[in-house]
Amino acid sequence: MKISVDLTKEKFEGMDSVSFYDSKTIFFDPTTILPSTVSFKVWGAGLLPEFDWTKYIDLDKIPHIKKIRHQTLGNETAIKGFGLLTFNEVVAGKITISPYDKGTFLKLIDGRQVEYKREWALESINKDSYEYWLDTTIYFPYGACDLKLYAKGSVTFEFDTDDCVNYLDYITDKDRHTTFWGYLQDKSLTTNSYKYEDLDSKQ
Repeated sequence: MKISVDLTKEKFEGMDSVSFYDSKTIFFDPTTILPSTVSFKVWGAGLLPEFDWTKYIDLDKIPHIKKIRHQTLGNETAIKGFGLLTFNEVVAGKITISPYDKGTFLKLIDGRQVEYKREWALESINKDSYEYWLDTTIYFPYGACDLKLYAKGSVTFEFDTDDCVNYLDYITDKDRHTTFWGYLQDKSLTTNSYKYEDLDSKQ
């Protein structure tokens, strides 16, 4: 069952929110001109412990969600799949990407960490703009990502409850390519840019 969560004016850090931090991967393309509607897929987002499921579903009708919540009350519920994050009336943004090489940050010849940066129309930010900050991982170029978008409109996150799994099962899965890098199975999106061995430092 697909549900859409309203994240308008959300900090993404409260215990009742959606998490895009720590092992989550965004498929955001840093375009030359930032569009007014920014929408991109997110792999592995999490619903935090105090997320109010009852606003969206009847837990008795989706027993696997109810079971997950009873098993790990203090942990988020992981989405082993894609969600769609959409920002409306975007006016500005900025991004910093620090590329990884199998879990290690790339370095310049002088030892400094490589960073790719881009800014969009920061002069357009005013009191009506709300800052949304994602401290996450980006697919390409694969690395740590600090993304801030400034928007005046609504923000939504849509996902399928069928993709929800126990967080502890997700992070301890020995077949990490089916959890952390499960998105590599979607060749229409990843276009063979990376293989599992390119990303996992444990290989």
